[in-house]
Amino acid sequence: MEGLLIASVIAAAVISRPVEARLWRAGKLSDRSMAILLVGRFPIVAFLFAVISGAVPLLVLAITVVGLLPAVAFYRSTLSLLRDQKRA
Repeated sequence: MEGLLIASVIAAAVISRPVEARLWRAGKLSDRSMAILLVGRFPIVAFLFAVISGAVPLLVLAITVVGLLPAVAFYRSTLSLLRDQKRA
């Protein structure tokens, strides 16, 4: 059961990306929302993976915080890239 849940989370993360891209190109998602979805995908998947695996809450918190650090660091550059792509 655990393997099925993990596979479902990973599949949802991969399958949702093209849908989000279409919504963003159609103007239904803002640049900021799309940037958050892009950089936030890894921390969310890491959090869900740790919870499904039954990790200790402190470890889940640590994994999530470590996953959020790159997301916070790359948010501005991702937002700039999206705005440049929209202009082009």
